[in-house]
Amino acid sequence: MKQPHTVTKSFLEESLKHGWIGTGISTTNVPPCPRLRKYYYWIYHYEMPYQSAEDIFWKEEHKLSLKKAMELKEYLHKNKIPYAVANRSYFRLGTKIWDYKTLKRKYPNIKFAISFDEDTDEEYQGHK
Repeated sequence: MKQPHTVTKSFLEESLKHGWIGTGISTTNVPPCPRLRKYYYWIYHYEMPYQSAEDIFWKEEHKLSLKKAMELKEYLHKNKIPYAVANRSYFRLGTKIWDYKTLKRKYPNIKFAISFDEDTDEEYQGHK
């Protein structure tokens, strides 16, 4: 994984020269069951006024829902604007799969996502 501070506009320019419009920096695939995990995305692209992805990645104010991230990626691809993307998943509350007490005991700083039914983000291919 590249460190966010190394993902700069010159890195995006080089990626584009090699045919890469979008580059995954720290991403995981979204599994088929939307009720188990919530995914958030951070996208750093060439037209942003920031020096590197370090100014974007993992910052609450730049966090995107799956639908907003996919819409932005589609726009960037269509317009050939190079970008880098990162995502992070969170266990959803309200399922019977996860043992929340054990997870909290094992990982005291863990954050959980709202349950699927309470999630107000717009759906994208069945996910929120």
